[in-house]
Amino acid sequence: MRSSPSTRGARLRHAGWALAIVVAALGALALAARHRIVSDWTQVGRHTLANASIAALAAVAGPLEVSVYLPARHPGREAAQALVGRYQRFRPNLRLHFVPPAEVPELLRSQNLAEGDLVIAAGERREHLRQYTETAFTSALTRLARQDAQWLAFLTGHGERSPLRGANFDVSDFAAALAQRGLKAREINLAAQHAIPQNAAALVIASPQTDYLPGEIALIEQYLAEGGALLWLREPPPAPALATLARALGVVAHAMTVVDPGTQAVGIDNPALVLVTRFGQHPALAQFSTTVVLPYATPLIVAPPAPWQHRVLFESAPGAWGETAPMSGEVAYTEGPDLKGPLPLAQALTRGTQRVVVVGDGDFLSNTYLGNGGNRALGTRLVEWLVSGDNLITIDHTPAADTQLSLARWQIGLLGGGFLLLLPGAFAGVGGWLWWRRRHA
Repeated sequence: MRSSPSTRGARLRHAGWALAIVVAALGALALAARHRIVSDWTQVGRHTLANASIAALAAVAGPLEVSVYLPARHPGREAAQALVGRYQRFRPNLRLHFVPPAEVPELLRSQNLAEGDLVIAAGERREHLRQYTETAFTSALTRLARQDAQWLAFLTGHGERSPLRGANFDVSDFAAALAQRGLKAREINLAAQHAIPQNAAALVIASPQTDYLPGEIALIEQYLAEGGALLWLREPPPAPALATLARALGVVAHAMTVVDPGTQAVGIDNPALVLVTRFGQHPALAQFSTTVVLPYATPLIVAPPAPWQHRVLFESAPGAWGETAPMSGEVAYTEGPDLKGPLPLAQALTRGTQRVVVVGDGDFLSNTYLGNGGNRALGTRLVEWLVSGDNLITIDHTPAADTQLSLARWQIGLLGGGFLLLLPGAFAGVGGWLWWRRRHA
């Protein structure tokens, strides 16, 4: 049976449309092969690069080479390629090559490498990774950007917060965050060692609970006189033996606790928790605006003797005040003994190239509070500024906010029903309708 002219015309039109679709698809495929377009819809740009990663990449001088020790056709190669490719978009001369472990057994033994290890090399310096994540890769870049190994001397022997112990009061989590950046923490007992090592990048006095001996105070003052960097975390009330150090720096620490009534507006019942949102203009705080939580802080007023200079790093809200009465029962501002806000809570002092930071609180860096708000980022910024790591200050390692999908039970049921019942039913309905239409055409 010969088809009618109208039927033949319809078939030709359909064939033309099919040919146009095939040509368009081939054209799009050719364009995709030459040009890669990436669109990242995650909340923090998790599939491109965070600003901190871009800054860490720029901070490393010289060529970068990444070696991944994986066999051919190993599925891990694709993950490594995807990770390094995100960095190559911002640094095209970053080279990546894969090395089959079976071909270099001696190299693996001599460098203590295993299958799956990733090695980033910048000149003679190297960093080994076993996790293909942006956080691990960027942390390695931060360590490579630090030209020399640096370490911090934490005073111990007087109940200070320890960088090694894991109690809530201690600062071991903060020390671990610094270690990711290439800054190692060591404890120094002046009563036993009788000296502060000259190669310490900075001295840390972290909330001592008992007084220092006169000889220990003399060693601290000598270290400061010789140009050493200092991070001093004070608590109310301050240790009396450190009064001479405070006078040398012009630090006046009032015997009071800062009360922040604004915390009630965000559901915090403890008025001794200060929410810090007011930051000064200082290199350590460049591009930083994250709220910081300070528990039981004391105000710090600085009038340093020449040639010291100072700047307020951050302060309380105007509605806060310095409470002189015990923090129990009903707490209210009392005209006269109490001090009205805004109150300075941290000060940065400089004398030439010498740098000192004094904070009226040490709890914000403790294991208990480090994860609150911007506490961790603020702490690492202050330390980077102290050790003159100015090019690394803005590299803040923060986890992505949308790495997990949390759904209620009804949402899970709706998705499951949609994929298991509604969608197949819709396909079956469309197929049945097309079949009926063709039968009755």
